[in-house]
Amino acid sequence: MTSKAWRKLGRIYCPSGELDWAQHSFMTPVPLQVSADTIRIYGGMRDSKGISRIGWIEVDRARPTVLRDVGSMPVIALGDPGMFDDNGMILGDLLRLEDGRIWMYYIGFQLVQQVKFLAFTGLAESSDGGLSFQRLQKHPILDRAEQAPFINALHSILPVENGYRAWISCGQRWQDIGGRVFPQYNCWTVTSPDGIHFDMETATPTLDVTGDEYRIGRPRANRTTDGYEMRVTSDTLAKQYATFLAKSSDGVNWTRTTVEELPRGEAGDWDDEMTCYPARIDTDQGESYLFYNGNNMGETGVGVAVLDGAP
Repeated sequence: MTSKAWRKLGRIYCPSGELDWAQHSFMTPVPLQVSADTIRIYGGMRDSKGISRIGWIEVDRARPTVLRDVGSMPVIALGDPGMFDDNGMILGDLLRLEDGRIWMYYIGFQLVQQVKFLAFTGLAESSDGGLSFQRLQKHPILDRAEQAPFINALHSILPVENGYRAWISCGQRWQDIGGRVFPQYNCWTVTSPDGIHFDMETATPTLDVTGDEYRIGRPRANRTTDGYEMRVTSDTLAKQYATFLAKSSDGVNWTRTTVEELPRGEAGDWDDEMTCYPARIDTDQGESYLFYNGNNMGETGVGVAVLDGAP
């Protein structure tokens, strides 16, 4: 009997410089099915200074390598000068509410003098189907905490009994590798009664680094028939990015597997150095896709894999 496996379909999109605000990259993709035949993928695209703004592309649901449309404007403006999101933002997650509104959790970046950056989580809302978003508040919903003095980044959130459970990356320190400084972080989970207020004193660690890894993050959790699965991206001191699958019965206690679902591409391919930041979507019509980034954390764009086979 054939087992299920992810099959790469190829790259979908990478900005080619036609938009001032989107010169290159498509980072941390988050897919959302917006109609019976269309999937919209949100991601961070960089300008000539490297500042990321959140935009979107749309693909054919049944043929997800077929690009249908590219948004001409960011869905949300940068924060005001001095705010936590004044120097760029990337996607965390999207949450569709029962009344049709869409909440967007995003990670905002701010430059400071003594370290490379700070990154905390903001929340914005859309009432037009996800074409534009307005902040629910100007300050972060996940700010500095004991476990997260430099980075407190929400990457997935799901409704649970009595509220919501989020999976987050918490950055505690910095690592010098070959004269360059990189943030160290690991994975935690925290609940909220309303999706807005989070008590970090109740946060629980889920996955930490192993071996020669110095950071592991972007936890993307999905429900399964017997619990949860989560995909994480790790980086080693040798700068080898890789994604791994973890499983849990309760969303808190995780078993990390050695499965690398998306191996690197052949030499010269857009993803020959890394495949990272995968995000799963199960369509209303029954397909399962992983949208993921290629080299240099998305500088070469976004691609897709499909789940083939039967249990």
